Amino acid sequence: MTARTLLLLRHATAANSPEGADEERPLTRHGLAEASVVGREIAAWQPRYVLCSPALRTRQTWNRVSAELAAQPKVSYEPSIYAAAPETLRELVWLVDDEIRTVLLIGHNPAVHELAWHLLGDSAPRHFPPASLAVVTFDGGWTEL
Repeated sequence: MTARTLLLLRHATAANSPEGADEERPLTRHGLAEASVVGREIAAWQPRYVLCSPALRTRQTWNRVSAELAAQPKVSYEPSIYAAAPETLRELVWLVDDEIRTVLLIGHNPAVHELAWHLLGDSAPRHFPPASLAVVTFDGGWTEL
């Protein structure tokens, strides 16, 4: 069996924006720093494929994370990640080519945390604040996630 790694990342801290579309909330200065820090952690796994919500805060998180990576993976901005259910996130991962060993998914709570909880059980983090990262390693193809 071949080991796979799924990195589940919640976007970094975003500004509260009572006006305008939620999808356009930017990261705060603190959020930009958080994304760089988590990017240095993610660099150890060198993801080869990224599934990212198209919301501004997730794209900004990805931009900071990607600046910390030695090699740039292919990125797919998936509208269904925004406001997704955990099953939707898992179904997106199922579509990844089995040639790819490490995938980074950048999304939103509660779905990202719920998927981590479902996959990791008691070892999942109890809280999943902005810029939280869960690492799921398993044997088999992506459809076995």
